[in-house]
Amino acid sequence: MDLFSFAYPFYERFLAWKITRTPLNTPRHVAIIVKETDLFDPEGMEKLLSALNIFREFKIELVSIYVDILKTDPSLKAEIASTLRARLEKSFSDLPAGMGYRIHGVDGEVNSTVPGEDFFVYVSLGFGGRKEITKAVLTILGEVKAGTVRSEEVDEKMLESHLLVNHEPDVMIRSGGQKLSDFLVWQSAYSELYFTDVNWKDMRKVDLLRVIRDFQKRKRRYGR
Repeated sequence: MDLFSFAYPFYERFLAWKITRTPLNTPRHVAIIVKETDLFDPEGMEKLLSALNIFREFKIELVSIYVDILKTDPSLKAEIASTLRARLEKSFSDLPAGMGYRIHGVDGEVNSTVPGEDFFVYVSLGFGGRKEITKAVLTILGEVKAGTVRSEEVDEKMLESHLLVNHEPDVMIRSGGQKLSDFLVWQSAYSELYFTDVNWKDMRKVDLLRVIRDFQKRKRRYGR
C-alpha cells in the first residue's frame, strides 16, 4: 500500500469534518455538466447515483444535471436522449425515499417527474440554456398575444418563472474539461465555477468533498 492510499481515508474524513463545521456555507444548489458517454458507461452512472447520495448527506437540496449530447443530427440526438431517459429512470428508481427528480428532453418538455421531500434533481438531456431562454420568451409572447399577460408586465422575474429550472446554482462543476457548456445561462450568472481535470467516471467522494469545501472557503461577490 502506497502512502497516498494509506492517507486517503483520513483525508476524506478530514474534509467531511471541515464541511460539517461550517454548515451555513454549504451550497444549497449544485449543477453538474457531464457528457452523454459518461452516463452510457455503467461506472459513470454509478458515480452519478453515488454523488447524489453524497450531496444529500451534506445537506445540499438541489442538483441540476446537464447531459451534453454531442451529436448534432436532431433525430439521432432525440434517440440518444430517449435511451438516456430510460436508463436514468431505471437508475433513479433506486434512490432513497424523499429524493425526487424531473427529466427534460431535447425539446425542453418534461419527460418524467417524481416528487421529492428534501432533495430534488433536475436533469436536462441536451436542452441548453439558450434554447431554454428562447422557449421562455416565446411562451411569454404567446401569453401577451392571448391577452393573459400585458406587455408592460413582462420583466426579469416573469422570464425567470418560465425557465425550466427556477433556482440559481451556487456552484457549477465541470469535470474533465476547462470550459462551460450551454447550461443554465441565465441562472448561473453569479454561480461559482469549479473546474477539475478528473473525468466524471473517475470522480471519487473526496473529489466531491473538495468541491463543497472549496465553495465554503470562497467569498462570493455576486458580480460586484
